[in-house]
Amino acid sequence: MQTNLAKEFQGTAAGEEAESILRKCVHCGFCLATCPTYNLLGDELDSPRGRIYLMKQVLEGAEPTEKTQLHLDRCLTCRACETTCPSGVEYGRLVDIGRDIVEKKVGRSSVEGFKRSALRRLLPQTALFDIALGLGRMMKPLLPNALAKKISIKRDAGVWPTSNHARRMLVLAGCVQPVMAPSINAATARVLDQFGISLLVAPRAGCCGAIPHHLNDIEGGHAMMKRNIDAWWPLIEAGA
Repeated sequence: MQTNLAKEFQGTAAGEEAESILRKCVHCGFCLATCPTYNLLGDELDSPRGRIYLMKQVLEGAEPTEKTQLHLDRCLTCRACETTCPSGVEYGRLVDIGRDIVEKKVGRSSVEGFKRSALRRLLPQTALFDIALGLGRMMKPLLPNALAKKISIKRDAGVWPTSNHARRMLVLAGCVQPVMAPSINAATARVLDQFGISLLVAPRAGCCGAIPHHLNDIEGGHAMMKRNIDAWWPLIEAGA
């Protein structure tokens, strides 16, 4: 895709990287079939190809609007589109660049800023999220049906094996999963236990960083990644 960068992006690392990614896109539309937001909403601008056009316009000097920001926000950054792209477009990286540029140009309302800040602070903290979800479950009978059905029931994690095998494997427990679906890692631990493998959770590890990263807090996401690596490393050196 031919792109003529606006002067403000010429010679910048972000501009040059975005341009190199855009040049790979051939408008084929294979990405549409695997995009969950496009399949749900049916709007071209909520597809990878549509968002690529929006980002291209911004990089060429068009002024982004709140509508531009909305379509980029709706992207789940699942990168399913990359699995079907014959040209190897690095869409996930491109949308990171696009979101950062649009965020700086459009900004956020105070209400929107508060919501995003609350998500960044609450969800990665498993204990806080557990308390918040518990309060939601208590209030569930009083909530409108549209909200009530979004609150999951409390699930039992099941037994975590206590065997200490010679072979050990690390697992990222994460932040939301231990609260929303605690049985997944416990079931994995039981399966691996049958094969003589102990599944370990590093005590200081937590959120993988995806939540702040997808909310355009790239530095916050990287800090969480580093914390996890630091938490894992002693266990890796010990043979996990």
